[in-house]
Amino acid sequence: MTNINCVSNCIHQVNGKCNLEQIMVNTLSMKEQCAYFEQKEQQTKNQSDIS
Repeated sequence: MTNINCVSNCIHQVNGKCNLEQIMVNTLSMKEQCAYFEQKEQQTKNQSDIS
């Protein structure tokens, strides 16, 4: 496991740390600071879940 601080809205970020277990060959992306960045999907609440 890596020990990299991360505050990005990424699927690999958990509690301020990168949780990526294996580094693979990846095409570098200049859009983000990390080559493995994958945006988390926003969760929406159903109207029935709102009290």
